[in-house]
Amino acid sequence: MKLRLLFLMVVGALLLAGCNNDPVVVVATAVPLDANFRVYQHPTGVFSLRLPPNWSVRDVSQGSAIRVEFSPPDNEGLPMSVYVINTGAVMDTNELLNAIEQYQQVVNGDPTKYTEVSRNAQGDGSWRIAGFRHTPIGTRELNTFIQADKAYLTAIEIDLTNLNEAQRETLHTIVNTYRVNPNAVVNISSLQVAADNADSNTGALEFSGMYAWTNPQGIFIVNGLVKNTSLNPMEAIRVTALLFDAQDNVLVEQPEVIAVEILEPGLTTPFSIRFRGGKPSQTVRYELRGASRYAETAVKTYLNDDNFLRGNVEAKYNADGFLTVTGDVVNKTQGLARFVKVIVAVKNEQEQIVATESVFLSKPDLLPGETSKFEVVFYELGGQAARFELRIEGKSG
Repeated sequence: MKLRLLFLMVVGALLLAGCNNDPVVVVATAVPLDANFRVYQHPTGVFSLRLPPNWSVRDVSQGSAIRVEFSPPDNEGLPMSVYVINTGAVMDTNELLNAIEQYQQVVNGDPTKYTEVSRNAQGDGSWRIAGFRHTPIGTRELNTFIQADKAYLTAIEIDLTNLNEAQRETLHTIVNTYRVNPNAVVNISSLQVAADNADSNTGALEFSGMYAWTNPQGIFIVNGLVKNTSLNPMEAIRVTALLFDAQDNVLVEQPEVIAVEILEPGLTTPFSIRFRGGKPSQTVRYELRGASRYAETAVKTYLNDDNFLRGNVEAKYNADGFLTVTGDVVNKTQGLARFVKVIVAVKNEQEQIVATESVFLSKPDLLPGETSKFEVVFYELGGQAARFELRIEGKSG
């Protein structure tokens, strides 16, 4: 199915009596292709489109949930984003409507970060959702186009904020070249949170307690907490820190997969990102971006902190002057507990994370009621330690 769009330039008097809070409306019509555009085809073959040769492409897919970002040079807004999943079954009209509702709940379900204004069917069977996304770079006017091609669900997000006529013309030309190959082979997947949101709010992932410092070896370190704000457990959580200069150019970026196996709804876990090459002298700020996927299989064997008892936990400085947290862990389940891990975060008086470490127990398996000791040593602290928090996790046998 082809999405056909026309971006309308509308004078202020026509925008619902001049209300500045209403998004630009995009309606359907045919637009000729630009012969100078190049073809982009996803490696899976599931979709293709045409775009200007100087646009950048960033594939941020998570497993079989395909997501690709397209950005013009010196882009100051959100990238154009194409999101495709194989739902596993051919979708009729009602199933598409259900999928649209699920998409909005998963991707835009937080009312503090997204406001839906309108939802309209298009003549080609697709739907357009107009709304505002509240981001660290300001409130963005967003149009989302959702369509079904047999079992494939597509969502295309377009940031319309402050675009001039030439920019709108380029965008609608790109989108009108979008094609889905319904015969492509992609594993069945579920809707997941986008990986592209930056700074402190990232859809289902939210950051807090950030603390950045440079250690004596010149390594620039960014610590913090990441919280799962969704209603589902998350796994494979990756946090990426990006360093920017005064012109908002990315100087360097560093990803890190955090220690926790599964992050349950409403819970937080610490992270630490290390730039071993140090912080470039031009750096004026940093941003954090998060990516994750819903935990579907691993959650069946996951043992959270409630499955363990802890005892004799204390923090003290050892003979070498390093902060050390020790204690006992007891398996209180009725089965075998494997790969038991202790994750410790150290905070200062301002509740910022000045250090975090994790260790596996020396015993690879804990029988029901069995106890094992742990010791977590912090060889460096970014600031004065005021308190610590720990969590325990493992897997059932």
